[in-house]
Amino acid sequence: MLSAVLVVAVAAPLAAVLIRAVTGFDGSPSALGELTRPANLRIVGNTVLLSVLVVAVATVMAAPLAFCMSWTSMRRHRWIDIAVMVPFLTPPYVAAMAWLDVTRVNGPAEQWFGPAGRAGRAVVETPFGMAVIMACEVFTFLYLLLRNRLDAVPASLDEMAAVAGASAWQRFRLVLVPLLGPTYTLGALIVFIRAAGEFGTPVTLGNRIGFPVLVSQIYANVTIDPLNFPRAAAFSTVLLALGTTVWGLQQWVGRREVPSGGRVARRVSVAAGRWAAAGWCWVGMVLLVSVVVPCLSVVLGAMTVLRSKPPAPDNLTFDYFARVLRPGRGLAALQNSVVLALIAATLATVLAVACTIAVARRGSTAAVRRGIDLLGVAPDTVPSIVLVIGFIFFWNAPWLPVTPYGTRAMVVLAYVVITLPMVLQNVKAARAAVDDKLWEAAAVAGATGRQTLWRITIPLLLPGLVAGWLLAFLLGVREVVASSMVRPAALPLLSPWILGQFDSGHRAEAMAMTVIGILGSTLILVVLEWWRNRMSEKRIR
Repeated sequence: MLSAVLVVAVAAPLAAVLIRAVTGFDGSPSALGELTRPANLRIVGNTVLLSVLVVAVATVMAAPLAFCMSWTSMRRHRWIDIAVMVPFLTPPYVAAMAWLDVTRVNGPAEQWFGPAGRAGRAVVETPFGMAVIMACEVFTFLYLLLRNRLDAVPASLDEMAAVAGASAWQRFRLVLVPLLGPTYTLGALIVFIRAAGEFGTPVTLGNRIGFPVLVSQIYANVTIDPLNFPRAAAFSTVLLALGTTVWGLQQWVGRREVPSGGRVARRVSVAAGRWAAAGWCWVGMVLLVSVVVPCLSVVLGAMTVLRSKPPAPDNLTFDYFARVLRPGRGLAALQNSVVLALIAATLATVLAVACTIAVARRGSTAAVRRGIDLLGVAPDTVPSIVLVIGFIFFWNAPWLPVTPYGTRAMVVLAYVVITLPMVLQNVKAARAAVDDKLWEAAAVAGATGRQTLWRITIPLLLPGLVAGWLLAFLLGVREVVASSMVRPAALPLLSPWILGQFDSGHRAEAMAMTVIGILGSTLILVVLEWWRNRMSEKRIR
C-alpha cells in the first residue's frame, strides 16, 4: 500500500515529464531536438554557471561560520542558529526584490552611502549578485551539515595529532579535511541542485538583467502565451537529468564517509584568542548580507509612504500592515496558506513515519525497502518545478476518471510531495539514534503493533517528528512554485498574492505581508528551540 502511494505521488509525475518530453503534448511534437540550439545551450550553461557560483558563495559563508559555532566558545550563542534560519523563512523572490529595492536608483543605499550605494546596485544586477542573493538562502543547509559533522568529531583526534607534533595546518589538512570532505561534498551537491531549481531570484532578478536559466524558461513556457508545454517538458528533463546525476554523486560520496572513532565523549574546543574578533566580524558580515539588509529593506518597504524620500519618521507608517490583514485583502491568502500547510505537514509527517517504519522492518524484502527509501527522498533530488510540471501532465490527463487537479487537494498533494524528504530525513535521524533492542523488548513483552507505535515509536521519534513537521509547515506557507502553478484560480495563497502585489505596483502591501510571515515563522522557531532545550534538560536529569 505504501509503495503504491509513493509510486502514484512521486514516480508517476516524474515519469509523465519524461513521456511528454519524448512524445510531445496535445498534438505538439517533442521539443527535445531544440535543446541543441545555441540559445537553449546558453540557457543550460547559465543554469550550471549560476549553480556553481552559488555553491562557491555558500561555501565561503557557511564553512567559517560552522567552525566558529562548533569548535569555539561562540557555540554558546544559540541565537545565531536561529538568525541563520531567517533567510530560509524569507521567500527567495522577496529577498531578490528587497535587494533590488535597497539598491535602486535614489534608493536607501544611494541615499545613505552615495557612490558606494551605486556600486552595490552594479554588483546586485549581475549573475554574481544573483548568486549571492540565492546563496543567502541555501547556505543554511551547508552550514547545518558542516556544523553537525564538526560536532561529531571527538576532541581526542585533534589532541592525538597535536601530541604527535602536528602543526595547526597539518591537523587541518590531514585530520579535519578527510573527515569533512564527504559531508561537504554532499552539502555542496545539495546546494547545487537547489540553486539549479531556484524559482524566485531567476524569475525576478534574472529576467530583469537578461540572464535566463532553465527554471525561468519553464515558468514562462507554461504561464505566458503562447504556451509551450513540449518545450517546458524538454527543459524539465534537463533539470531532472541534473538532479539524477547529483543524486548518484551523493550516493557515491556517501559510501566514502570517514568514521571519526565512535561516540563523542568530548567535543573539540579551540581557543580563539586573537582570532575571536575576526570570528565575530565574519558572523556579523554573514548576518548583515543574509539577514539584516534584506529584512531591513522589507521592513522599510512595508512602512515607507513615499519611496522617493528618505525613511524619516514622518515618512513611515504602520497602515499597510492593517490594510493587508483586512478581509478581502491578504488575510484570506494567509489563512488559506496556513491551513493547507498544516494539513500537508501533518500528512507528510504521517507518510514519513510510515516510510521509516517500513524501511526498518525486516519482514519486507530488501528491494521493497530500498524502493520506499528511494521514492521518499526522490523529490529532494529534483527541482520543485519539475515535480509541479509532472503534476500538471499526470493529474490533468484526460484519461483519469477522477483527479484532484483544480482543487485544494492538488495543492495539498504538491506540498506533501515537496516537503516529504525534509520530514523523512528528520524522522530517520531520530530513528537511527534509538537502539533496536527497545522494539525487540516490546515484542518479547507481548506488545501489539498499535501499542508499540503509540507507546514506544512515537515518543522516541518525537523530536524528529516535531522538527520535520515544523520545517514542512514553514516551507508550505512560503512555497511559491506549486502555489502559483497548480492552485485553483479562485484560491488566494500567500506567495502568489505577494507576487501579484509586486506585479500590480503595491510593493508596500507585499512587503508588509512578508514581514508578518517572517515574524510569525521566527516566533515558531524560538518556541521550538525553547522546547528542545527543555527536552534536553529533562533527558540529562
